[in-house]
Amino acid sequence: MSIAAVVHIKSDYESWEKLMLSHNDNQKRVDAGKVLYGKVNDKTAILLNLDMDEADMAAAGTEEFAELIKNDVESHDFYVLNKMELPSK
Repeated sequence: MSIAAVVHIKSDYESWEKLMLSHNDNQKRVDAGKVLYGKVNDKTAILLNLDMDEADMAAAGTEEFAELIKNDVESHDFYVLNKMELPSK
C-alpha cells in the first residue's frame, strides 16, 4: 500500500527530518525512491511512503511509536494513494 502523510510538526522541520530518517529503514527507502518527503513550511512536511508493508503500517499505531515522535510530531493526516487510470477513449 502507498500512503501520503501531512506531518504537523511540533519542533522544527530539521529535527523531524533527522528523526524520520533515523527510524527503521527510512534512509534506505529514501535512497531507493520508496519514501519521498519535503518541507511545506517550518511546521509542516509531506511524506509519500510507497509500497509500504502491513507491519510498517501497524507500527505507526503503537505506543512505542507515539513515544518516539512525541517531541517532534503534533499529528499526521494520512491518505491512501491509488493508481489513477486514464479514461478509455
